[in-house]
Formats: sequence, structure tokens, C-alpha cells
Amino acid sequence: MKTPKQFLKNPLLSTAIFFMAVLFTASTSYGAIVTNLKGVCKNGQVFLTWTNPTGSKMQYNIYRSTSKFTTGSQLTTSKFMGFVRDNSAQNIQLSTDLPGDVYFKIEDTGLPLQATQGLYVVTCTSNQPYFYAVTVTDLVTGEESKTVTTGKNSLTSAVNESVAKAKPVFQQTVSTGNETKDYYTQFVNNQETALNPAMNSTGSFGFNFYITKRGTAGLYPLMIVFEGAGAAINSGVGLDADITNCYVLGVYDWLPLPSGTGVGVGENAYYSGYHENFNIYSDENPIPANGTIKMYCQKRYIEAARWAKNNLPIDTTRVYTKGVSASGYGALLTALLYPDEISAVYASVEPMFVKPVGNKGVLYEQMWGESATNLPTDLNNLSTGLPLSIYEALDARELLNIKRDLNLPLIFDVHGKKDNSVIWSVKIISWFDTLNANNVGGVFFWDQRTHGGDGKDYLPEETTPDFYKYQTNLAYPAFSNCSINQDPGNGSPSSGDKYGAYNGYLDWDENVSDKKCDFSATVFIKDYYVGGVLDPEQYNTCKTDITFRRLQNFKPNPGETIKWKNFDNSNSKIQSGSFVYNGGLISLKDVTVNKSGNRIELKISGCEKTAEAGRLASDAENEISIFGNGSSYS
Repeated sequence: MKTPKQFLKNPLLSTAIFFMAVLFTASTSYGAIVTNLKGVCKNGQVFLTWTNPTGSKMQYNIYRSTSKFTTGSQLTTSKFMGFVRDNSAQNIQLSTDLPGDVYFKIEDTGLPLQATQGLYVVTCTSNQPYFYAVTVTDLVTGEESKTVTTGKNSLTSAVNESVAKAKPVFQQTVSTGNETKDYYTQFVNNQETALNPAMNSTGSFGFNFYITKRGTAGLYPLMIVFEGAGAAINSGVGLDADITNCYVLGVYDWLPLPSGTGVGVGENAYYSGYHENFNIYSDENPIPANGTIKMYCQKRYIEAARWAKNNLPIDTTRVYTKGVSASGYGALLTALLYPDEISAVYASVEPMFVKPVGNKGVLYEQMWGESATNLPTDLNNLSTGLPLSIYEALDARELLNIKRDLNLPLIFDVHGKKDNSVIWSVKIISWFDTLNANNVGGVFFWDQRTHGGDGKDYLPEETTPDFYKYQTNLAYPAFSNCSINQDPGNGSPSSGDKYGAYNGYLDWDENVSDKKCDFSATVFIKDYYVGGVLDPEQYNTCKTDITFRRLQNFKPNPGETIKWKNFDNSNSKIQSGSFVYNGGLISLKDVTVNKSGNRIELKISGCEKTAEAGRLASDAENEISIFGNGSSYS
């Protein structure tokens, strides 16, 4: 068994090992105890508050039981829920940027908690009453006080719990110049239910997000902005001001880990997740060799988005993610993990995969395990039904290979050949190749920019997508292998074209016809601008593959024959063909596209006759039921 000093150096070898140690080596000489423990249930969560004892370097352990706690012998591992540390009532992230210390509110219109108070939030797992007790562990010695005093650190009356969808709690409004951010806190913990996923490992914690409203609309698009790990709470909204008439949901990647600078707290999980036993208060966790990596952060982001869609006038078909650098990776990861809920993603100079290397490599190994171990995650491969491994889940290329047949969002992406952070290399080329090979819709740019954007050839408005054009309930043509794509080279910054894009010349008319028996879309070559002027290379025609994604009504059955035609702007048929549908995506090869526009039509052979026969049969049945069948009506 580890000695107390060893526990101080490595305060949580794993949740189970640590608490087995403190439960069975409790000291009678250590008598710190919390007082004034209270519990209230609302919106599917129990909010426990108490008064802390004097001192610091303490851990507060929470126990739950259907019976009242009266003695220390009842504090068993089976009743242990999790823990929090000193200052659990303080909103540490908001406190880093705002004047004075900021404390959590647990009601939208309530007052903040006091500095002397502690807080733990439990997700309700069943509709029944529970008793709670809170004990204190000295982190210097590893000793836990097992004293139980009803009415002080043990509840006198049970909390009547009710399973329901948890809701974030409004904290405060922060002014950022011409705009305001309404900050909310998600109180998350390690309990998993059908309504509320587990969104933290060691216990409860409050994670912040903000809401900003721009412009006016009947239903607003939702822009999910992934803020940088160190983004200031009181800085401006991370979205161009000319994108308006929307709600902005700002999310963060922030954990109360000791800072890498050695001063204060605040580190990140690279917008993903961490091991189920990872201690979010320590940077000296063991490197896990087994267990599961849970995508806690990603679940927090999508749960915040779902709350916004359910509680604000949001057009749920127009939800977008956006980020730059590491936050661009977060935006990309959310779009790929929840493709049915995200319309399009815009990521700039983002890494497309992450591994535990660099100055934070050891910390990330503590979260994810070593690359060679490649532990399983709580995400399933839909094709095999098996869990995705962590280094599959953290690689956007792997996710695209796995999810290519799904209703993927459009991806708009830009990288720089002079980027010294996300270095231009064969890995960038492999990313472009993966996007192209999997028939992903969108445009993928590169130019001479650095990581910070200096030296860029494209203006922001030339790479920023026309977000509101894209909806989760609208089909779209995804282009690939276009004959007029520029050449990114072989991975060397000096090879290939200095700037360019895959699909940069191509577009389509948003008035797509998507019916049961037939589908049509108009595609065209558009003017190509670089730096605010027409590029010298303009084209009148090209060849490209077209894949039809997010089809809503045109859904042929395997074995049916699909006929296709390509009409130019004079309505002359210039290409045609047919094929037997075998399931999966519908793609056409080497389609001619002109600057003047082309209408691409798909039809299911015999579908109109079948549909008409069905309609006539239905009409006949209705006629018999109304006028026949022994009725006296005429």
C-alpha cells in the first residue's frame, strides 16, 4: 500500500485504489468535518452544499445510500459517488478574467454561493429518496476523517430524487464591448443515465459556456464557436461580426489541472475526453493500461447545443461549428462525431489528428494512454459494433473512413504552407486525400499563410462558407476529383501550387429538387477570387465526380436501376447513363460541369409507374369504403 507521502506526490493512482487506501487507513487523529450539509433536487440533479472546515489541501468525498448515515462503518466504496477539492463553490475559470472571485449560482435567479461553502452536484439515477454524507480527506497525509454526525455532514432527511433532463444554470452577463455573453454552467458528474450522459470522471464540476444573440430572425441559426483553451472570458465573441442573425454558443476546453507554467490552474483535454479514472485536479495521474477513454468534453459540447436548440428559437437544421487551430480541431471533431446535428464546419489551420507528443505529451498519455496501448473509447464503430480505439477517435482521417456513408456535414478547411505549428507536410496532403477519397462536401484551401494568418493569399470572406445555405434536411452535391483543382504538392512547402483549393471553382444552386422518384440539382463553375481579385486561372468547363449527400426523399432500394442525365444550360442532354443501385452513397464519375451551369437529373426506373399504381389502388380502396361495402350512401 502506498504511504501518505506517496499519495501526496501522486494523489490519485486511480479512483478505486485511492479510495480503498483512504477507507481502510482512516486516522482517528484527523477530525475535520463539514457542517450544515443540505441537499435539494431540481431538474434531475441533486445540489449538495455545505460549510467547509478551516484549512486547505482537502478533498471532500460524497457518499449516497437509501439508509441514513450514522456511523463511519457505513461509508463503503459501494456508496462512494466521487469527490471535489478545495474551493468547489468557486467558478475558477470565470474568476481568472473577471474582477474578484466568482462563485457558482445553483439557481438562475439565485445568489452566488459563499467562499466558505462547498458544492457537489449528483445526477439523479432513479426516482427514490437518498441520504448523503460528506467526509474530508487531508491531501497531505491521505487520511480521511470517518466521523459521521447527522445534521452536520450527514443529512437528517432523504432527498426525494426524480430522473429528468439536467439543465445548465445561468451565472451572469459579461459585456465585451458591443456585445454581451450570457454565461451558463453545466454541472456535470460521473453518473450515466439515459437522459444525462456522464460528462466528467472523478466527480462533479461546473463547466461554462456562453450564449450571444445577434440580429433578429424568426428562427435563428446556431453558430457553435470553439474558443481557444486560454481564451479570456471577457474577450470578444470568436465569430466575425458580419455573421449575424444568429445565436452564438461559445464553448471551452478547460480543466482545473495545474497549469503547465506552474502558476495557477487551467489546462485542456484537446476538446476530446479522458480516462474514466483520470483525476482532473492532478497532472500526476498514472498512465492507464486498461479501462475506457470517455469523450466527456465532446458530450458537454453537444449537450449544450441540444439545450440551446430546446430552449431558444433555434432553426435546428442550421447548426454550425467553427474554430481555429486547436479549437478548429474541436469544431471538426464535433461535426464528425455528431454529423446528423451539424450542418457544416469551418476549421482553420487545425490539426486533423492528435497524439501525446510535445511538452504536454505526458499529460495527454495520462488522459488517453500510450499510443501502443490504444485503449477503447465509449464510441462505437457503426460498421462493426465494436468500440473505437482512442487514436482512431482522435484522427479525423480515420473517422471519415469509418463514417463516409453517413450524412456528413460539409467541411470548409484552410491550411498554410508556412505554418510552423500545424506544419505543412505529407500529413496535410493525406488529409486532403482523405476528404477527396471519401467524397466529402465542401472546399479545402491552402495558401502561404503562417499559423497566425500572416502572409495569407485568401481573404477571410473567400474561405468562410456561406453557412446559412447548408441545412441538415437539405440534400447537396459533394464534389471530388475535380479536373481543375490546383496541386497542393507532395508535402514539401516548395512543391505544388503556392495557393489553391479542392473544389474551389465549384458550386450549386440551392434550389435542389429531392423527390421520391427523381432528384435534380444545378451545378456550375463560379468565378474564383484570390485576395479580392479574380485569379488569372478561370475556367469554362471541367470534369468532376459528384456524390449526392443528405438525400431526404430520393432513396432507392438496392437492386433498383437509377438513370441519370446531364443537361447543359440550353437544355441539351450532353451525358447520360444508368446503373443498378447496390446501397450506400450515390456517385457519378467524370461529370461535365460548365460555367453556364448544368442540370443533373437522377430517376429510379419504373418508380413513377409503381407510385401511380399505388395511388390508383389507394383511390379504389377509398371509393369502395365510401360508396360500396353495403353502404346506403350514393
